[in-house]
Amino acid sequence: MRKILLLCFVLFLSLCCENKDPLAFTKVLLTEDSFEFCSTFHCPELRVHYLLAAGNAKISDKINSEIEEHVNEIFNSNKEGVHHVATIKEAVVSFITDYKQFETDFGNSFSEYKVETTMQISYFSENLVSIEFEYYLYTGGAHGYGGTNYLNFDVKTGERLSEQTLFTDFDGFLKYSENKFREVYKIPKDNSINSTGFWFENGAYYLPENIGFTDEEVVLIYNQDEIASYAEGPIQLKFPKEEVLSYLEFY
Repeated sequence: MRKILLLCFVLFLSLCCENKDPLAFTKVLLTEDSFEFCSTFHCPELRVHYLLAAGNAKISDKINSEIEEHVNEIFNSNKEGVHHVATIKEAVVSFITDYKQFETDFGNSFSEYKVETTMQISYFSENLVSIEFEYYLYTGGAHGYGGTNYLNFDVKTGERLSEQTLFTDFDGFLKYSENKFREVYKIPKDNSINSTGFWFENGAYYLPENIGFTDEEVVLIYNQDEIASYAEGPIQLKFPKEEVLSYLEFY
């Protein structure tokens, strides 16, 4: 009986310690030097930087899974019928393999491949961690493709937060941000949101897929080709924290 009680007590302490482990992040960098075969084969230019969560296993595993899935989606966004890869390193190997095949097919006439990503914490509190992810890939053609994404997580659960769950008053923030958007881009209140050349679907304003946080601001980013032509570049709005606190759930 004493052995059972002692075992239960040790298990309880173990669980308590696990739950109290603080969430932390380490940096991972993959370059050509990370792959042994690049010493004998001309690899594309690689600089893949991302974050790895650690601490409470249940929380960090969820965050790492989302980071991995998101980065892999970027690598495969311009491919069709691509098999699922389990890790970021596998996604990079697949990128190198594609380059090798195209170089074989087209020889010296084929353009160099290039990939560069950076990932950093833009905001970290006891409730929310906001991760900024910038990427650029070139696989031939007139230009490459890239953008800035934000991944937002509930620090206490590791769950990725959707657009809706970030707000206590989603409709209020939507209205506020549309008014600011019209003000910045000089779109009269009674005119269509597309009257000055934007591409909002169905002529109705909506929030971007990427909403991020810093210590001082809420950041909205519409990436290239999202609501305007590629030549216009990304469309970005920043709102002071004190102006939007009443709309937000986790800030």
